[in-house]
Amino acid sequence: MEKCKRCGLKTVLSESDIDKMVDEVMAMKGVRLADENVYLKRFEACEECDKLMYGSTCAVCGCVMQVRARLADGRCPKKKW
Repeated sequence: MEKCKRCGLKTVLSESDIDKMVDEVMAMKGVRLADENVYLKRFEACEECDKLMYGSTCAVCGCVMQVRARLADGRCPKKKW
């Protein structure tokens, strides 16, 4: 399996780890979020991508895509969305 760009301390995130990260980002003031339909479409593209590792991490940029796909200004490093 290809190595993730930023993997280090903890490679595989649990569902609760991911939920906590998402909740923290969504609670931040000044962070612009994509609407739910945009997020779902983006993350669906991630799930179909061969660079998504462990169901959450992009091997290209190292981001947790459940977070990055929610950001209004978030971009896919492979330009899939």
